[in-house]
Amino acid sequence: MSKQLYDQIAGILRRAELANQYYQTESLIWNIDPDHTAHQEMRTTLEEIYQVRIPLTIVSMMKAIELPGINNLILHEVLHPDLQIVQPAYGITPTLYHMEEYKSVWLAQLKTDEKPELTHYINDLRRFVLQFENLLGDLEESVAL
Repeated sequence: MSKQLYDQIAGILRRAELANQYYQTESLIWNIDPDHTAHQEMRTTLEEIYQVRIPLTIVSMMKAIELPGINNLILHEVLHPDLQIVQPAYGITPTLYHMEEYKSVWLAQLKTDEKPELTHYINDLRRFVLQFENLLGDLEESVAL
């Protein structure tokens, strides 16, 4: 089960990273606008999901599995959009590298104690990535019209 959970987490994070790479592509219609003024609300929401909500969920997930050495990770601080307080966060790309580098540690931790809150955080992560992907689709449609 631990390998399946590990693959599930890594797969969700890879989807988020790929969606963000697509969002950043210079040739896309919505990125041609030099001022990026068009559809600013959608852009702001996309940034919040990718730079705040997903990273905060990653830290919660890591704490839920009591990942050894989590306190040694280089975290950056983000303003929590709901609580309006600064909290430590860990980005998507560093998490993927970290997961690969410490795969055996992740698998061991996932195997020792499967906590119910981990499922909750995985579901949150999946929901945020889906929101991100759907918003990208909405942005593409609104610009194409």
